[in-house]
Parts: sequence; C-alpha cells; structure tokens
Amino acid sequence: MGNFPYQNPNLTIRERVTDLMDRMSLEEKVGQVNQHLYGWECYEKKEDGKTELTNKFKEHVEWGKGIGALYGLFRADPWSKVGFETGIAPEDSWRLVNQVQEYVINQSRWKIPALIVEECPHGHQGLGGISYPTNLGRGNSFNTELTKQSSHLMAQELAAKGVHLALVSTLDLAKDPRWGRTEECFGEDPILAARMSEAVIAGFQGDLISEEAAYLDKTVVEINKQPEQIGVVLKHCIAQGEALGGHNSGTVTIGGREFKDIYFPLLKSARNAVGVMAAYNDVDGVPCHINGQLFQKTLREQIGYQGIVMADGIALDRLEDVFDEKITSANAALEAGIDLSLWDETYLQITEGVKTKRIEESVLDTACARVLGIKFLLGLFEKPFVEDPQERLAKILAASKENNLRAAEESLTLLKNDGLLPLDRKTKKVAVIGPNANSLYALLGDYSAPQAAEMTQLTIYQQIQTIFSESEVVFSEGCEVRNTENQQPKIEAAVKDCQDADVIICVLGGSSARNFDMEFLKNGAVSSKGINMDSGENVDVASLSLGGQQLTLLKAVKELEKPIVTVLIQGRPYDIQEVQQLSDAVLVGWFPGQAGGTAIARTLIGDNNPNGRLNVSYPLNSQQLPVYYYQRAASKKDDYYDQTGAPLHEFGYGLSYTQFSYERLHVHQESDTMTISVTVKNVGEFTGKETVLVFVRLLGGRVIQRHKQLKAFDKIELMPDESTELTFTLSDDQFYFTDMDQLYKRADGCQIMVKNLSEEVSFKN
Repeated sequence: MGNFPYQNPNLTIRERVTDLMDRMSLEEKVGQVNQHLYGWECYEKKEDGKTELTNKFKEHVEWGKGIGALYGLFRADPWSKVGFETGIAPEDSWRLVNQVQEYVINQSRWKIPALIVEECPHGHQGLGGISYPTNLGRGNSFNTELTKQSSHLMAQELAAKGVHLALVSTLDLAKDPRWGRTEECFGEDPILAARMSEAVIAGFQGDLISEEAAYLDKTVVEINKQPEQIGVVLKHCIAQGEALGGHNSGTVTIGGREFKDIYFPLLKSARNAVGVMAAYNDVDGVPCHINGQLFQKTLREQIGYQGIVMADGIALDRLEDVFDEKITSANAALEAGIDLSLWDETYLQITEGVKTKRIEESVLDTACARVLGIKFLLGLFEKPFVEDPQERLAKILAASKENNLRAAEESLTLLKNDGLLPLDRKTKKVAVIGPNANSLYALLGDYSAPQAAEMTQLTIYQQIQTIFSESEVVFSEGCEVRNTENQQPKIEAAVKDCQDADVIICVLGGSSARNFDMEFLKNGAVSSKGINMDSGENVDVASLSLGGQQLTLLKAVKELEKPIVTVLIQGRPYDIQEVQQLSDAVLVGWFPGQAGGTAIARTLIGDNNPNGRLNVSYPLNSQQLPVYYYQRAASKKDDYYDQTGAPLHEFGYGLSYTQFSYERLHVHQESDTMTISVTVKNVGEFTGKETVLVFVRLLGGRVIQRHKQLKAFDKIELMPDESTELTFTLSDDQFYFTDMDQLYKRADGCQIMVKNLSEEVSFKN
C-alpha cells in the first residue's frame, strides 16, 4: 500500500479516482485519454529473442507523462507486418507486457499503469491465438451458453498474456450483406445480438460491473476481481450495418422510432460492459463520435452504462467532415462522451485546446476519470504485472481447441439435402475440389493472425482425408475465388479428378484472407483490393454473385452426373440459386475458424448432426435487398415484376439429419408477464439439436407494426422419439413499441408464433 489515498485499496474507487485526479497535471490527464500508438511499433525483437522498447514508444510516454492505453502490442497480420520472426510467441507475451508496464510506471509521476488492449473479434489476433468461427457463424448456433464459454476461454488466454481489454464485435446487425463486415455480426436480429452480447460480457468479465450498484462506490476488495476476468469493449456503437448501399462507414438514415424499437434493446445489452467502441458511421447526419444524445443521454443516463467509450481507429480525425480544426473536433467528441482515442491526431491537441480555452478542462476531467476508474476496477494499481503462466497457458489453449470444435460444428447450417448426407465413410473415392477446399486461411475470416505450419494442415480437404481413412481422397483447386484469368486448365484438371469419384465435395464461397503484399489504410482496412479477397473490412460488393469461375466449375462437374455436396465458406450470403439447383446437398460453413475443416468433415459423415439455423434472411440476390424479416407489414406488393420479393431461405431456416415436431402451444397471460409453453419431439432417426424460436407480432397502435420479431429462443438436444416441454417467460416491456408520438406504449394484443403454431392474445387493461 502506498502513501497516498488513491493507493489505498480499502477506499472506494470513486474516492481513489478523485484523489488521483486532484494531483494530476493537465498533460498527465491528456496522456490518460490517448491511445495513440500502434503497439507493434513499440518494441523490436532482437536476434537473441529478447525485446527492446522503441524510441517512438518512449517519446510518446514522455509526452503524456505516462500512457492511457496501448493497442495491439501482440497484433500479428499483414497490416502490422508482424509474423513469427518479428512477433511475440504466446508463452513470451507476459514478459513484454511487464517490460512495457515497468517503463510506463517508472515514467509516470503517480505510477499509473497502462491498459493493454487487443483485438479479439473471433479470438485473439495474435500469434498462436485460437481462431473461432466468425460471429455470423456463431450466431447460427443460437447457443448463448456456448458463446459465454468461448468468451471465458478467450478471456483466460488473454489474461495469461497480460491483456486487460478485448475488443469484440457484437453490436452490429447484418442488415445488408453487401457490407464487407457482415461476417462480424451475430445476425440481423437485435434480440439475438443482444443475448449474444450479454453472453460475451459474462464470459469475459463475469460480474465485474452490475447494474445493481455503481462499481465506483465499491472497493477493489469488495469487487474481488479474479485473474481470468478482463474487460471487454463491444463494438460498434451503433447502426453500422444500416449504412446506405452496404458501404463501409457509410451514412445511416434511420429515424427515432426505428432506433428506439430496434437498437435500444441491443444497446441495453451493453450496460455492464467495461467499454463500447463508437462506430464510424453517422446516424441521420450526426457522426457517432460526436453524438451526445447516443452516449450521454441514452447509454449513460437512460440505460445506466458505467464503462468507457472508445473511439474507433482514426475516426476522430474523420470529424474533419464536420469541423475545420482538430481542437474543435476534440472538444465535440469529449462533450459527446468519447473517453479514449485510438491512433488519431485529434486527441493530441487537447492540451492546446484547454490552454487556449477552446476546450473546457471539465470535459477532459470526466473522460480521464472514467479511464482511471476502469484501471482501478481491473486491479492494475494493485497488480500491474503479470506472472509467468507456465503450463497454465498450454492447458487454456488445449481447452479452447475443444470448445472451438464444438463452436464450429454448431455454426454449420444445412440448406439442402436430397438424402445424400450423411455420407458413407466407406465411400471408395471422394473428390474434393474448389478454391476454399485446401486453405486454412480461407476458413478464418478477417482480423486473423498468421498461422503456424502445423495449423495449416487443418484444411477441409485434409480433414476429409483423415475422416475417410479407408477411401481414396483426391484434391483439385478447380478455380480461384475471384480471379477469372487462366482458370480453364484448373477446371479441366478438376473434372478429370472427379470422373471416377463416387461423390464430389465442391468447396466454394468467398474469402477474407489478407496477404502481406496488400496495402492498408491507417485504420487497418484493406485499401488495395486483393484479387481473391471479397469480404472483410472495407471490402463491400455490389453483387452477391459467386466470384470468378466458381459456377463454371460446378456446372462442369455436374455434367459427370455424380452426387455433389457443395460446402460454402463465406462471410456473407451469396446468390446460391444455381448452386442449390446443381447440388444434391448444400452446407454453409460461413468462416468456421481453425476447427472448421474438422467440423465440416465430421458433419459430412454424420458424426455431427448439423444444427445451425440461419441468423439472417438469405436473399436470392442483391437486387431484392433489404430482405431482413422484421420489416413493417405495410400494405404493399412484396413481389417484383421480375422476381419474388421473398428470400431464398427465411430467418431461422436450417435442416438436420433428423426431424422435429411441435405441438401443444399454450399461452398464459399474467399482470406483467406472459408464459409460453410448447412441446417439441424428435420424430426422426438421429439424435439432434433443435433451436426453438418464439416470435411475436404486435397488434394495434397508430403505426404500422412489424411482420414479427424474435423475443426468445432456446436450444435443446433430443434423442429419437424423445420429447420435452419448453417454457418461455416474456416480460411486459417486450410487448411495447414506439407510437407516432415517440412514446413507448403497450400493444393492444399480439400473435405468438412458434414454428407452425400460433395463438392470438388480447391484452387485459
């Protein structure tokens, strides 16, 4: 225990923050709200394996009299240019963190530690990290408990490396699949995304923050943070998936009623997060980074959010669209509630702004106090250094790999099966073809680190080869994802390999795989389009057609009149109408992660019964967008002159190797709750998992209500001929909507829908 009150763990965090703030200079406070550096530029790895801190890092620490947060110390990818030769191995991470922390503390007059921040959209984007399915796949599982378990394992992995904050995408909705970051969304539905967000928070943080009491009014002793608990920063806040035309960082034109009914429940799910990240987009013309109504009024005052708000990468510099000077931008962002910068030059101007009285020091104090509060909450002042995890890290990674396989299996969604699946493992010859069949990087999605040599053996082709141990398994690329030049020889070679095959497994789709030859923007987004990278940040498309010569390949092997299974590896829905016509079975793998090849191989032979359900309405093509299911039930013609307006597959669609029946829907209304029960039975021949979805259509009101909205869901596993009764309890506020006067009102009644069953209810006044 130190000599000053802020060093006393028996005082409340609020008391400690107040005491420390009273001692700090203007420059020290500005240093705490800046996260200016790229972490990988802060060290150099020497020939003997030891690391040395760079002058760039030391100069910035001197400038800020310390440092607020350091992003991406362990980030490894083509943007950072960090690979195995220059990056940090997982087992050595703790040493570098301690080296950084020791320097920062020694240069800080008040011994203030730094927050170590890492990217973790589907696992840690660092060398040796576990790469899980991207969120679009994990959302298909509808399994919040599995998401919580995965998140807790990610937290343990990061904590062992010395990380304090994980940046995780949960708050975006996949409303337009043309958007390149669709893969980062848990789906199009706000309730699904909200429940997944809560699971992510619970997995990473446990009960670090609770709406029952302000964490500032507790002591660190009362909070009793455990080593595996780290903070999570949910991104992006908010409505980035609504951008016009599917353009990344584009403009959003939703109105107040849409925001309240769709995004407020999603925002509410972030109430206990240590942090949220502001979004690049505007909402109705107001950039999120200066939207005080969003952060100060809605998030903090109305929802009771207690954490910090972090800027997105260089987003504060983009406020030049609104302001002429960075000082003006900094003042507007601070007033709106942006507490911590990210890589920008804007927050470097705060000191000058305060001295010239263009920025009120009080808004800086508020932001600085929030950053310090989180540092106290996470126990940095008591335990700024991390211990050598030794064999504990290896155990965490081993447990994570097991969990990752289950996550990959539950992310797979079967869209078509004409009786071909599951395959006989004694099939004589299996031909595996397609651009995504023999590449691990094709399975990983954007924001992925370089993979060790032994990991690159986990491709779909190689795992099929392992599963079909008694069969002849051949591979041919067939074509590339997007490249159209010199593809005919590859197609001809694939057809030749398939001629005497008993079954053809064609692995098509898209790719988010970056390479080290690409060029990038200052925020890490791709700026030079890779010829075969058609998904990921800043990679938006106008057409949802499969790229390159993929359909040509599929048509060519179809002429052989062999059974065809098409596996789609993708970060967005593509136009797969012809794929379904040409294939006997279609399995969507999204980007299923490192265990994706194993999961797909096990599913093809029936060791895993596919149980994913679509978390997006699957469009025919881009010409009918939007097709998300909870649009308003206006009296309009849904079909077009030249095609149907209905999606190819509805939200919640997904096949299994077994079948389920639903019966005995019962609805019981009480004063402030509604209880819904339904009996589900496995009437097929395989044990299987079923996702049960409860939809509600509101009735009455002076506005046009939506066709329906998901309000609850559960996932069960049943053996053949086994049945179970499920009960769901909906609170009264789930039957409210925003009326034309912008006030929340309860509907006159509702229609409850579960699978093929429905019941209409009138509310008692």
